[in-house]
Amino acid sequence: MARFLNRRKGGSGLKPGSLVHIGEKKVDNIRITVMQYDRNRLVEKEVAHFTEAYEMVNQDTLTWINVIGLHDTELISKIGKLLKVDNLLLEDILNTGHRPKSIIGEGMIAFIVKLLSFDKTEGKISSDQLSILAGDHYLVTFHERIGGHLEPVRERIRNSRNRERIIYPDYLAYAILDCVVDMYMDIATDIGDSVDQLEDEIIHNPTRQTPGNIYRHRTELSYLRKILLPMKELTLDFYRTQSNLVRGDTRPFISDLSDHIIITHEVTETYYTMVADQREIYQANLSNRSNEIMQILTVFAAFFIPLTFLVGIYGMNFENMPELEWEYGYLFFWILLVGVSVGLTIYFKKKKWF
Repeated sequence: MARFLNRRKGGSGLKPGSLVHIGEKKVDNIRITVMQYDRNRLVEKEVAHFTEAYEMVNQDTLTWINVIGLHDTELISKIGKLLKVDNLLLEDILNTGHRPKSIIGEGMIAFIVKLLSFDKTEGKISSDQLSILAGDHYLVTFHERIGGHLEPVRERIRNSRNRERIIYPDYLAYAILDCVVDMYMDIATDIGDSVDQLEDEIIHNPTRQTPGNIYRHRTELSYLRKILLPMKELTLDFYRTQSNLVRGDTRPFISDLSDHIIITHEVTETYYTMVADQREIYQANLSNRSNEIMQILTVFAAFFIPLTFLVGIYGMNFENMPELEWEYGYLFFWILLVGVSVGLTIYFKKKKWF
């Protein structure tokens, strides 16, 4: 499946807000898990229906509901009605190729982001979409598949000493985004290490695989840039919003998150430029090597053209060739060949052709 733009199978021509899952079905059955907690108490469970999870929401605790699987459009529609979410936003949640975005209002904060993983063996980035809906005393996340991307956040919740701030929906949303951005930074670092190794390969020992490696790094960095650019907008919107759901105590953390995104984006841009330079260096080295080969072949040709000319003359079958009857004719011929070769060598040296 194309990573830069998903094909809209069955979604073309429908009216805005039509709920159609666009993307790959990554789980067979929808799973719904719940974490309900306050400063002193934590309840973790898996429920069969979203309604059961939503009924757990109350004023005394924060309820984190996690929905795994996006292919059940009827379920997503029911969730939207319970949470009073506009169908246009639900449509974006179901479109797994959607760019990262934020929708922040008085009653709800919504984010659509990408969970990225980097396969160091293949050198390829894979992604899943994560959508976040945060309201008063609850937060709902939508995953494409089961994964451990947000496990660090869950571990912080399980540790009661870390719940002082994370009991608020805006801070939990920040913590999830911070975990996502940390993944981006790790991936940028891993690709950067690979780019540095590629530079040594290009300069000292280029192989037939080198052009493919350059193209692969350029493609992955292009994809990472595609994700990071709207993430900068998302974090800035999160920081600047006047929504009553975002507390003043959380804003410094959001500002720090925005700085991390900017740093990661700048690093990615630097590596992208480096890969472009590496491509030019590789092509220049290839051109220089071709020139060196042509120079060597030209020098060989320059040596053998006059020698071939002389051999051609004395290889003719004319009867009146005095040198053929001369006692020292054969020696003279070799002295002539060596003399021509030495003369050409001296001439090429003076011209600095080799």
